[in-house]
Amino acid sequence: MFSKNNKKMIAERSAERTLKYGLVKLNVGLASVLLATGLTFAGGQAASADTVTTSTEAQTTEVAPGQNDATTETTETTNKADAATQTENQGLTKESATESLKDAKATQDKAQGEVTEATKNVEDATTVRNDAKDVEASAQKDLDASLQAKKDIPAATDKVKEDSAALDNARDDVDKAQDNTEVAREAENTAVVNENAAQEKVNAQQKTVDDLKPAADQATAAQNTAKAADDIVSDQAAIQKDTEDEANLQQVVKEAQTTVNNLVETARQAAETETQAVDALKKAKEAETAAQANVDAAQTALKDATAQADKDKAALEEAQKAGDAARATVKGWEDKIAQWQQFLVDEKDTSSSEHLNNLKKGIAAMKVRLGQAQDAVAEAQKAIDSALDVYGASRAKQTKAEETLTKANAALAIAKMSTAAAQTKEKAAAKSNAEAQAALEAGKAALEKSQAELANVQDKLAADKDKLVADQAKYNDLKAQNNFADDEDVAAAQAAVDEAQAAVDKVQPNVDKANHAVHAQEKVVKAAQAAVDEAQANLDAVGEKLAQWQQALVDEKDTATSYHLDNLKKGIKALTIRQGQAQDALKAAQENLANEQAKLAKFQAVQAKNQAALDSANETLTNAKNTLADTEKKNADFKDALANTQAIKDYEAASATLAEYQKELASAQEAVAKAEAAFNEAQQKEDAAKAAYETAKETYLTDKAKLQDLEALAAKEDEYVVAFEQASDKLNEAQAALDEAQKALQDKNASLSVANGEVKYWEGVLAALESKPATSDEGTQTDKPDTGKTDQGTQTDGTGTSTGEDAKDNETPGTNKPGEEVDNNETPGTNEPGKEVDNNETPGTNEPGKEVDNNETPSTNEPGEDAKGNEEPAKTADEDKVVVNDVKKVATTPEKKVEVKAIAKKSEAPKADAKAATLPQMGEKDNNEAAVVGLGLAGVAGALGLGVLNKKRS
Repeated sequence: MFSKNNKKMIAERSAERTLKYGLVKLNVGLASVLLATGLTFAGGQAASADTVTTSTEAQTTEVAPGQNDATTETTETTNKADAATQTENQGLTKESATESLKDAKATQDKAQGEVTEATKNVEDATTVRNDAKDVEASAQKDLDASLQAKKDIPAATDKVKEDSAALDNARDDVDKAQDNTEVAREAENTAVVNENAAQEKVNAQQKTVDDLKPAADQATAAQNTAKAADDIVSDQAAIQKDTEDEANLQQVVKEAQTTVNNLVETARQAAETETQAVDALKKAKEAETAAQANVDAAQTALKDATAQADKDKAALEEAQKAGDAARATVKGWEDKIAQWQQFLVDEKDTSSSEHLNNLKKGIAAMKVRLGQAQDAVAEAQKAIDSALDVYGASRAKQTKAEETLTKANAALAIAKMSTAAAQTKEKAAAKSNAEAQAALEAGKAALEKSQAELANVQDKLAADKDKLVADQAKYNDLKAQNNFADDEDVAAAQAAVDEAQAAVDKVQPNVDKANHAVHAQEKVVKAAQAAVDEAQANLDAVGEKLAQWQQALVDEKDTATSYHLDNLKKGIKALTIRQGQAQDALKAAQENLANEQAKLAKFQAVQAKNQAALDSANETLTNAKNTLADTEKKNADFKDALANTQAIKDYEAASATLAEYQKELASAQEAVAKAEAAFNEAQQKEDAAKAAYETAKETYLTDKAKLQDLEALAAKEDEYVVAFEQASDKLNEAQAALDEAQKALQDKNASLSVANGEVKYWEGVLAALESKPATSDEGTQTDKPDTGKTDQGTQTDGTGTSTGEDAKDNETPGTNKPGEEVDNNETPGTNEPGKEVDNNETPGTNEPGKEVDNNETPSTNEPGEDAKGNEEPAKTADEDKVVVNDVKKVATTPEKKVEVKAIAKKSEAPKADAKAATLPQMGEKDNNEAAVVGLGLAGVAGALGLGVLNKKRS
C-alpha cells in the first residue's frame, strides 16, 4: 500500500505495460489436425506446392485489469484496417454498428461516473486514515510519557530517601544548636555576676557606650547584609557557568550515545548481512550443482534423440529410393505402351490383322504390368509417408532436446555467476562486520569519557547550588533579624500592588455589566408575568362563557327550537376552540416566564460571583499597599544604616575609652566578652540550623510531591496502552479501507479503459461501413489490383474460381508444360515448371520458395521471407525459418477479451535429392521438390506447434 503523495509508485502503476509473447507447445489433438491438414493440402496441390502455408489456431486470452489502455492504443490502427473484413464476416450493418456504438458510449459514461465516485471514495478514505494516524501519534505520546515516568520513579524514590535523611540530620543539628545556646547563656550570666563588682567604675562610660551601640550595631548589620548579597551574586554567576558547562557536556554525551546506538545497529546489521551472505553462498552452490546435473541429463537426451533422428532419416532415404525405382518402372511401361500404340496406329493399314492383334494383346499385357507397377508405386509412397512421419517426430524430439540443453547451459552459467557473486558478497560482509565491531568499541570508549566529565561538572554544580542556598538563607536571616528590605523586595511589593490594581480594574467592568443585565432581565420577567396574568384572565373569561352556554343548552333542551339549539351547539364548539387556544397561549406565556426567570437567576448568580471577585480584589489591593509601605520603610532603614559609618566610629572611640577604665576589670570583662561572644555564635548557629532545617523540609516535600506525580502518571500505563492499541487498530482499519478504495479505483479505471477501446472499435467499424463499396450478391470478394488476398485462398474473377486444381477455367489448351499451372488472367506459357503466380502478379518475379501478396512489390523478398500488408516483419527461426506474425485485435464480446492470432508460415523447405526421379503425375523434377516441401512443412508445423502465443505481462 502507498499514499497519494507517493509519486514514484503512482507513475509505475499508471505506466504503459508492454505485452510479451512466447511459444508454447500445442496439444496432441491440435497438432494432429495441423498435420492432417498439411498432408491433405500437399496431396491436392502437389503440382503447385512451391510454398505451404499452415494456419494455426487463434487463441483468445483474458485482458488483465489496467492493460486495456495500452492494448487499445496499440491495436487501434489494426482495428480500423481490419474493419471492412470484420464487418463483412460478421454481417454488420450501419444501423447495428450505430446501435452498438451508442451502447458502448453509454457504458463509457457509466464507467466514467464510477471512476469519479471511486476517486472520491479514495479521498475520503485518505482523510480518515490521516485522522487515525494523528490519534495514534497522540496515544503514542501519552504512552511514552507514562513509560518514562515509570523509569524515573526509582531515581525519584532514592532522592526522597536522601531528602528524608537530610531532614533528620538538620533536625538533630537544630537540637544541638539549641543546647549549645543554652550553655553559652548560662556562662554569660556567670561572667556578668562576677563583673558587677567592677562595673560601677565604668557605669558612666558604659552608659555612653551603650547609647552608641544600637546605631553601630545597626550599621554593622547593614554591612554584613550587603556582604551576604554580594556572596549571592557570586554564587549565581558560578551556578550559571556550571549550568552552561553541564548543558554542553549533556549534548556531547547525547551525541556520543546516539553514535553508540547507531554503531550497535550497524554492527547488528553487518552480522545479519554476513549470515545472510553465508546462506546465499550455500544456496548458490547447491543451485550450481543442480544445474550441472540438468546439463548432463540434457546432453544425454540430445545424444539419444540425434542418433534416433539419423536412423529415421536413413530409413526415409531408403523408402524414397524404393519409390523412385517403382516410378521408373511405371515410366518404362508407359513409354513402351505408348510406343506400341503408335506402332498400332502407324501399321494399321500396312500390317496384317494377326500382327495388329498381337500388338493389342501385347499392349493389354503391358497395361496389366503397368497396373502392377503403379500399385507398387502406391505402396512405396505409403512407405515414404510413414517414414516421413517417423522422421518428423524424431526431428521434433531432437529439437526439443537441443532447446532443453540450451536452457540448461544458460541456467548453469547463471548459477556459476550467482555463486561467484555470493562469494564476493560473503567476503565483503565479513569485512564490514569486523569494521563495525571495531567502530562500536571506539564509540563506547568515547561515551564513557564524556559521561565521566559530565559527572564532575554536575558535582560542582550541586556544590555551588548548596552554597547559594546557604548564602541566601544567611541573607534572608540578616534581613529578618534587622528588619531590612532591599530594592528587590520593594519592586516585588510594587508589582503586587500593580497586579492587585489590574485585577480590580479587570473585575469592575464585569460587575457593572452584570448589574445592568440583572436590571434589564428583571424588566423582562415583569413583562412576562403580565403576559401570564393576561392569558389567565382571557382563559377564565372564555371558560366562564362556555359554561354559561353549556348550561343554557341543558336548560333550553325541551323548550327552544332546533334552530336555536343548533346555534348554541355551534357557539359551544367555537368557545371550546377558543378555550383550547387560550390554554395554549397561557402555557406558552408560562413557559416564557419560566425561561426568563431562569435567565434572571443566572444573571443574578453571575452578579454575585463578580461582586465577590471585586471585593476580594479590593481586599488584596489594600493588603498589597500596606505591604508596600512597610517594605519601603524597611528599605529606607537599611539604606540609612548602611550609610551611617560614623556611628561605628563613635562607638569604637567610646569603647576605647571604656577599655582604659576596664583594665583592672580585664579578666572579668574578658570573661564577660568571651561569654557574650560564645552566646552570639551559638545563637547564630542555631538560626542557621533552623534555616537549613526549613530548606531541607521544603526540599523533601517538593521531591515527595514529584514522586507522587510520577507514580500517578505511571499508573496510567495500562490505560494508555489500551488507547494506543485501539488507535493502531483504527489506523489499520482505515489503511485497509484506503487500500480497498484504491483497488476499486484501479478496477474502475480498467473498466473505463475497456469502454474507451469499445467506443474506438465501433467508431472504426461504423467508418468502415460508411466507406465500404458495393459487393456481389453472395458477398464474395472480387480480386482486383491492390485489394489483398481473399479468405481461404479462394480467388474469384470474371470467368471462374481458382481452387488449386491442375486445370484452371479459361486456360488455353496446349500452352502449359507438364506440371505447370496457370491461374485465370495469367498469360499462358510465362511460368516455369513448378511455379505459381497469383492474380495481378507480374509473372517471373518470384523465385522458388517466395510468396508475394497482391499489394507487395515483387522482387523485394529474399528466399524464405513472407511479407504481409502493413504488418511489421516477424522474427525468423534459424533452422526451420518459420515466420510468426502477431495480429492483435480487441474482441467485440461483452467479456472484453483480446484475440491474439498467430500465423505461422513456412517460407522455405529443404529441397529433395537432386537425383530423385520425376513423378509422372507431377511432371518436372522441380515439382518433386515442391511435394517434399509440402510434406516437410506439415511435419515440422505439427511437431513445433507453431501459432499459439502466450501473452505475459511485463
